[in-house]
Amino acid sequence: MVLIGNRPEFVELQDEEQRREWQAFTLSDLPEMISAMHVCHAVRALAETPLRDRLREGPRRTADDLLTGLDPDLGAGFLQYLVQRGVLETRGDEFFLTRLGEFLTTDVSLARLGVYVGAYGGVTNRIGDLLTGKATYGVDVVRDGAELGAHCATLFSVFHTPVVLGAMRERGVRRMLDIGCGGGQSIVDACVRDPELTGIGLDIDPGAIEVANDLARRAGVADRVEFVVGDAFAPRTWPEICAEADGLCMMSTLHEHFRNGEQAVVDLLDEIAELFPRQKILLVGEPELRYDGRENDDDFFLIHVLTGQGLPRDRSAWLDVFDRSTLRCRRVYSRPGAGPRICFYDLAAPTS
Repeated sequence: MVLIGNRPEFVELQDEEQRREWQAFTLSDLPEMISAMHVCHAVRALAETPLRDRLREGPRRTADDLLTGLDPDLGAGFLQYLVQRGVLETRGDEFFLTRLGEFLTTDVSLARLGVYVGAYGGVTNRIGDLLTGKATYGVDVVRDGAELGAHCATLFSVFHTPVVLGAMRERGVRRMLDIGCGGGQSIVDACVRDPELTGIGLDIDPGAIEVANDLARRAGVADRVEFVVGDAFAPRTWPEICAEADGLCMMSTLHEHFRNGEQAVVDLLDEIAELFPRQKILLVGEPELRYDGRENDDDFFLIHVLTGQGLPRDRSAWLDVFDRSTLRCRRVYSRPGAGPRICFYDLAAPTS
């Protein structure tokens, strides 16, 4: 090594092959993809620890309580990484959320992120195994149903509950049955917003019904909402209380019945029409695809391919199915600028 004064000589080594390989990598957009992947996980960590709530309160110092309960060394490095990615800024020794950081950590942003990273991350991490048959969805690989339910409830409350309420009011519904209610967020949210509405929630999972009952108590509507266990696809077995409803809704549930074929869906609609002859409305809400890259449409497509749920259909395909049933579709509601993108189909018997 040649020394210049007391300092070593600096030698930069380059060759044509190295330059071509590095240029190919940098032009591939992979650097940005890698960074985006890590930012996604970092934002999730920000929300899963006390950091987000503390930073939402305003500028905080690590010397005070910003990192309380967290590893101080990891925490300090993590905060610095968030500064480098523009999620946080510093003012002296204080950290605070940038506008980007605020937008990344809204309830909607975190719910959308939670669907893809939390609920389906374990699936997309195994794409290779699923493709080669080393793993089978539903056996070796499953989505996180609890995360999916929680995040979808947040998104539905923000974007779609107003549509459901508007459709029910349009038909004069006062007691609504939510078929496949999950944790009850939709029916509870609707009753909170409309003090004159009462509801019944039905789901096959007793654990979900327990969650729903607790949610109704905490929301102060337990006196107006009841939850029962039942199979959404076997209406003849539903508890008698379900017959009290004068309006029915079925949100992001009916598509799963396509695993038994289109005729099974038609038969189910006919059975509901027979058992609920005085229903004012059966509101079916289902996601649809545009088959492009806008608004994570391609990501939505991918997770349905990998999990074999039956790809979301466009509205024309749904209308074809409804036309084969004894119900008719009177109206289609859409909600632009909402995720997941859902179409709502107002169905009723022809005499309604």
